[in-house]
Amino acid sequence: MRILGYYENAQKIDKAYLRQSRSVEQKKTVSDGTKVRKGDELVLSPRIAELQKFEEMVKSLPEIQDNKTGSIGKQIESGKYNVDGKSVAKSIIDLIG
Repeated sequence: MRILGYYENAQKIDKAYLRQSRSVEQKKTVSDGTKVRKGDELVLSPRIAELQKFEEMVKSLPEIQDNKTGSIGKQIESGKYNVDGKSVAKSIIDLIG
């Protein structure tokens, strides 16, 4: 499949970008007439601090206890692991309430 006009449109966009970047550079002058070059800037969302806090919280959690998870896994595989539905429901309600 061939997209007609793609290359020409890409050139137009590129020229428009160059014109815009030149005009921005011209506007960034100091009072003595020298140009100020500003590098790229990365602005992070305010939520990044919250995400970093959560990451630290996760890192501080204890590692998985293989002895407990291993024995439960073996019980599940053998079909001997039984869960009391009422106790699970009560635990969920206690967490919510």
